[in-house]
Amino acid sequence: MRKRLLIAATLALTAIALPAWGGDWAFPAAAQHGWSANTTVALKMGAMVPDSSVGSGLAGGFELAVDDPLFQLPYGKIRDQFSYNRFDHGGLELQTLEFNPHYMIPIVENLWVGGGPGVGWVFTHSESGPSPDMVTVQLGASAYYTAGQLMVGLESRYQWAGDERVGGASSADNWLTMLKIGYAY
Repeated sequence: MRKRLLIAATLALTAIALPAWGGDWAFPAAAQHGWSANTTVALKMGAMVPDSSVGSGLAGGFELAVDDPLFQLPYGKIRDQFSYNRFDHGGLELQTLEFNPHYMIPIVENLWVGGGPGVGWVFTHSESGPSPDMVTVQLGASAYYTAGQLMVGLESRYQWAGDERVGGASSADNWLTMLKIGYAY
């Protein structure tokens, strides 16, 4: 079911991104007149579902996000999201450091929706077996709304963490969905 959902999300994101392939791109974006980083910092809380027998549980973290300083697209923007997430449930602890550049499009004023791939690193600890740390890749979707300096957002992503065993599980792969509340500069 999750793989079908990810395939559908990837196809939808590809269709949404097609308008950005035409028109004028700017590089570097930060050197363009009127460019702004639109920096946000946010606390995050939600649920993580690891591919293990420990079940789902609460996860928390924080995020720093900026508009990409390298590429300015003719439609939409790339939003670079740097985050730390922590999950500790049932004898399994996962801590992730992630970089998720999402292609975002405006829906209405101050509301952006999009998605994209990401890379990261997961630190694992299990009370029931091996606890390797490993490189990750992820695919996700996100949305955020700003009202003055208040930022509210939602994100969901699936993370592949490799084939190494973590505790009694076959891997540290996981699904994460979080609400974000933060400050927009």
